[in-house]
Amino acid sequence: MTEYYFLASLLPPLEIGHVPALGFPELRVLLEQNLSQGDKEKVVQFLRILDLQNLRAYWAGEPLDPRANVTTPEEMEQALLDVQWPVGEEFPDYLRDYFEKYHTNEDRLAHFPLLMGQFFAYHIEHDKRFVQDYYRFQREMRLVETGFRAKKLGKDLSYELQYEDPKDPIVAQILAQRDARTYEPPFEYKELKPIFEEFGDSPQDLHKALYEYQFAQIIELWGGELFALDRILNYMARLILVERWLELDVQKGIQVIDKIEKDVA
Repeated sequence: MTEYYFLASLLPPLEIGHVPALGFPELRVLLEQNLSQGDKEKVVQFLRILDLQNLRAYWAGEPLDPRANVTTPEEMEQALLDVQWPVGEEFPDYLRDYFEKYHTNEDRLAHFPLLMGQFFAYHIEHDKRFVQDYYRFQREMRLVETGFRAKKLGKDLSYELQYEDPKDPIVAQILAQRDARTYEPPFEYKELKPIFEEFGDSPQDLHKALYEYQFAQIIELWGGELFALDRILNYMARLILVERWLELDVQKGIQVIDKIEKDVA
């Protein structure tokens, strides 16, 4: 396992709610200059979740996340035509099967939870150490969020979790509460309940609070090795949250300014 003493020393502390001293583009440059070729490829794989989210954004006609590997509509369109990512890596079987099953953007958007579920299943099985733990955490948190949101909006939990294995412990825990008035998360996610209770009616504030929660939890997933790639990937995951939190803050500020201007007019 390669150890990156110099690179690790260049990573400034991160704090949610504060502008990072090292932005994501600068971090990518540092990684390109200092990582081994094999570890560069692991970074690309780690960011595949953003590529998948950018697929959804592409189908919905929304802006793509610039932190992903595929960052423009033109790149995404070419990847779909080539049935491979820009670096020449073929799409995995589950992604190919998804494209063969659903042909229109509308259908691909409607069944996107199926694709995310297959993505998590693949990476939890094939990845190791921090990356495996990270994707397991992301999957479980999304399921718990589904439980909270379905209860708040009066949606059918069975329908919302139709693509999940009902025998999975967290899925079973959620489905067991389909007739309950409120949702109680698993013990390990109990801290999410007061977050949804306090911010459930304010989507922006809810997202910011969830980013803060994830930030703290991802720190706990780090195994403590100071100079290993896992630490760098952990840092990258938290930097994404820091930047997304700030982006929400900017969006909220723009909305306030727009309201003031409308009131003045």
